[in-house]
Amino acid sequence: MNKISMFEIAALSITIVISTSIMFTPYFAAQAAGQGAWISVLAAGLIACIPTAAAVAVMAKFPRQSVIQAMPQLLGVFLGKIVSLLYACFFLFFAALAVWRMEAFAIRFLIPDTPQLVIRVIFLLGVAYGALSGSTPLLRTNAYLMPLEILVPILTVILPAARLNFNFLLPLFEQGVKSVINGTVLLLGWFCQVPVVILMFQRHVSDALLQGGGRKAVLGTLVATVTLGLGIIGILAAFGPEQTSTMFYPAFALVRIISVSTFLEHTEVIFVVVWVASIFLATTFYIQAFAESISDILNFKGKSAKVWIMLISIFILTVWPLFFNFSFYVLLSTIRDIGAAAGTAFGGVFPLLLLVRVIIAPPKQKQKKAEPQAELSSSETEGGVFGSEIEDGGEQKS
Repeated sequence: MNKISMFEIAALSITIVISTSIMFTPYFAAQAAGQGAWISVLAAGLIACIPTAAAVAVMAKFPRQSVIQAMPQLLGVFLGKIVSLLYACFFLFFAALAVWRMEAFAIRFLIPDTPQLVIRVIFLLGVAYGALSGSTPLLRTNAYLMPLEILVPILTVILPAARLNFNFLLPLFEQGVKSVINGTVLLLGWFCQVPVVILMFQRHVSDALLQGGGRKAVLGTLVATVTLGLGIIGILAAFGPEQTSTMFYPAFALVRIISVSTFLEHTEVIFVVVWVASIFLATTFYIQAFAESISDILNFKGKSAKVWIMLISIFILTVWPLFFNFSFYVLLSTIRDIGAAAGTAFGGVFPLLLLVRVIIAPPKQKQKKAEPQAELSSSETEGGVFGSEIEDGGEQKS
């Protein structure tokens, strides 16, 4: 009953991809590719399927382990520690970007008179509780939220269909193929979060439920691609590529014009609730991944170590903006120039390199006596960070 399936891992990856990309990427994609932005989305999603399958194949060689735990076997102790530390920095960086996105949106549209620090503290208190609750509650909560996150972009195309002008999507490649390629490269980093989730969370899936894991993970990537693609098609058809390229929040602008007669107005409330809940889950995942990574890199034992790492990371995310007076435009450039490249590197390039390493020099298989742990760990992970600590301890003893 408490076993985690590959579908749940794929569902979480869908939530993370959509929540971190739906706000700003339509704006970036329209700037880069014009009316071909929707083609860039589809191309980026299809390309991301390759590292997604690679991540599943690599982690299948290391059952009950995260990529951080497998690094010493993959790259050696020294280089493995270096790459693991880079992954930990990546997790903390993406958590900071998620919090920064939420703050910027809340101040601009929801509660402009509330101090930014108050918004950040309240949000991070919730994230801290979610992170300490563990990975299983995170995955189970997402199972209820993910269908809504898919439904909302679909409705943004269906409900205002009478107002949409799909001629804005034509002609194809008016600005040339190069612009579409630029848009694809820009968007690829956000789709490559799917392999990142797999690298960290596939360890929760038992061998019996891992069969066909590659297909399920790729399916999750395709679902995220179609969902985000529909959203951008709706945005382009509503505002046109030129206007979209000047709108920081085109998705939110679209849902604000949607209404069904007089009994369903202010549909942006649904959009905001779903997005805030989704960005909360994305932030929680990255905080958990950071804590697990640091704990494994430093070989900390016991649940208290992971708790302290999580609390320290929450503290860092709370106080760092107090020392840097970054503007909204710095957020935009960071997401576009650094975030996209980091996502492509850690979610796209690294899984492919690790797959090549596994193919060239297959890892030595461990003794089968570790297998009885599989049944235990599925229920132990119900305790979240505490359960996974028991699991890790069992793996080390074996």
